[in-house]
Amino acid sequence: MNGATASDKGILRPHEAVRFIDLRRYRETGLLGQYVERYWSVRWDLPEGTAYESVVIPHPCVNLSFMPVIGAELHGPGIAVSRHPLTGRGRVFGVKFRPGGFTAFSGVKGTALADWSAGAATVFGAEADELNSIVMSGDDIDAIQVVSGFLAARMPDAPDRRYGRLLAAVKAMLEDREITRVDQVAARFFMSPKTLQRLFQDYIGLGPKTLIRRYRIHDAADRLAEDPGADLARLAAELGWSDQAHFTHDFKDLIGSPPAEYASQCASAGRELVLAHR
Repeated sequence: MNGATASDKGILRPHEAVRFIDLRRYRETGLLGQYVERYWSVRWDLPEGTAYESVVIPHPCVNLSFMPVIGAELHGPGIAVSRHPLTGRGRVFGVKFRPGGFTAFSGVKGTALADWSAGAATVFGAEADELNSIVMSGDDIDAIQVVSGFLAARMPDAPDRRYGRLLAAVKAMLEDREITRVDQVAARFFMSPKTLQRLFQDYIGLGPKTLIRRYRIHDAADRLAEDPGADLARLAAELGWSDQAHFTHDFKDLIGSPPAEYASQCASAGRELVLAHR
């Protein structure tokens, strides 16, 4: 699979985030890229008495993260925004699997993955904890080399055709803004909606309707961060909602605030960023 199956969007109030965290992403371009979307790292170094909460709209992916003290952990696709309170100084290094990629890679059923968290040793054995120490002792490039080698040695022997069909459908959902309904995806890939639903549950643990809506809310949050004055009714229509009321409901249900309030927060964060750089 070439190309993205998860966007680079999702961090809320991005103009505020850049003041507190250093986020870096690294694409996996080798054979492991069948299963791994990218590697990522987050660093922060906050002055004493300063705190920041990073809030992220989750992607429909499993992440393998490495952290000091806590160790190596696996986190399944979230059903709500994730909140990460930060103080002092720290670093996290992670691996984002493609949607369904962790199941195809490890054999762990997708039906168990929604909002799932576990120590990485539960899947990869005690070597995962040893790997965590190595990852935390080096820089990002060292970490990528070590972790990619660890995962490449555990790749499945045979390709999974069902997983290939899943990725094709996910890629279409991500890229084609005309896709707003499950039946459109099912028809494009010559499946019944029921078969498509089963495919997504087996590999991701979330249904195709959830993914379509999640990607569109990623788009909406990104647009509002860049243009807080955007016309909400027009934005809702462009992204496939039947009306502004349904858009507002879905946006608030996931993010916790309605689009207009989020846009105001982004505008305020943007002004503070400008002032900080004067």
